[in-house]
Amino acid sequence: MSGLLNLSGVSVHFSGLKALTDVSFSANAGEVTALIGPNGAGKTTLFNVVSGYVQPTAGEIHFKGEAIQGLTPHEVSEKGVRRTFQNGGLFGDMTVLENILTGLHVQINSNFWGLLFGTRKADEAERAAAARARRLLALMDMDGFADQQVKSLSGGQQRMVEIVRTIATEPPLLLLDEPAVGLSPPMRARMMEVIKRLAGEEGISILLIEHAIDLVMAGSDRIIVLNSGQKIAEGKPAEIRENREVLEAYLGYA
Repeated sequence: MSGLLNLSGVSVHFSGLKALTDVSFSANAGEVTALIGPNGAGKTTLFNVVSGYVQPTAGEIHFKGEAIQGLTPHEVSEKGVRRTFQNGGLFGDMTVLENILTGLHVQINSNFWGLLFGTRKADEAERAAAARARRLLALMDMDGFADQQVKSLSGGQQRMVEIVRTIATEPPLLLLDEPAVGLSPPMRARMMEVIKRLAGEEGISILLIEHAIDLVMAGSDRIIVLNSGQKIAEGKPAEIRENREVLEAYLGYA
């Protein structure tokens, strides 16, 4: 395997329960890879394994050629793997822009004394971070909300803010857990358009769990299908759409 992320023979067993069994696949830079399957298929477990929240019973996980199984979630994140959760941790009393900047602060190239005394370099770094945050909000058609408190936004709008905050850190690998939850149809379509554009233009590898099959088919480069903890299919959207085993296991008909 030669992808940015490579899973080889990954299995996860919980007290006899086989959550994942011998799962192997790659996720490439510049592509959107969707992970689909019925409830209980092992999708969230796979995300937990990649991000370090669960350790595999067997198998290997390589990111940029380096084994990452056994690392803590913090260590995995430091390697460049970022993840969103279905219920993100936004700060309700802060503005949208301030929330995004909390995700960017570790990338601002200025030291403590520069921030404290307002050196030119620190000011320039802060302005650059704010400009990037506003640009990403504009891509999501959210630029008009930059100075509003997060708690005043709808659930779908807050979801968009969480995604923008994660994308703003420019991670090599981004894990999106059901990004379309709570979004209106126009916002879902816009979000997927931006995700695909970011993957292609900035070379980010995006791995997403999504139940909205129309979004998966329209916005993914490749699709991995899980059922009962095993990979049953992998391919381009057109190939998955015609796969008989997928139709039976995931869509419920042949």
